[in-house]
Amino acid sequence: MLPMAGLVVRPGRWVAKGGYGMAHPIHPEDVPEGFGPATHGGPYAKELGPFWSKPSETQVALGLRLQRRHCNSAGAAHGGFVATLADLGLIHAAAVMRERAGWPRHHLTTVSLSLDYLAPAKEGCWLEVRAEVSRLGRNLCFTEGVMLADGRRVARASGVMAVLGPRE
Repeated sequence: MLPMAGLVVRPGRWVAKGGYGMAHPIHPEDVPEGFGPATHGGPYAKELGPFWSKPSETQVALGLRLQRRHCNSAGAAHGGFVATLADLGLIHAAAVMRERAGWPRHHLTTVSLSLDYLAPAKEGCWLEVRAEVSRLGRNLCFTEGVMLADGRRVARASGVMAVLGPRE
């Protein structure tokens, strides 16, 4: 398996050159086929990652391998982390779909986030949000998605994102 774009090979691991959530070692076998390093996000997300993205025609998946630092004392994803991942995944989908629609890259912020917890996500699982944009506007983006742990539904989310000033 060859390294993906934006990665540098180090003995025994891959380390990202930059991007969204690339502060920690990356092992190729920990990332499902088709996912590449996510490129949207800020310093908060970078500390929580690495995050991986897989856009399709109608949705965008954002995921990571759930580590101990993301978990509660029961060995499952902390509820606050699940909410954070849902938020990041919905914003990421809105940003990707805005770019596809030819809109300039802007900062997006969450106006509303609704989350239903369905089941626990255990440490070590591949945890991802698969999000769709239901409406893309000049000032607001409406998104919805499902969170999966190794393919099993663990949460569902919807959000409204406000479009702020342009990104450089």
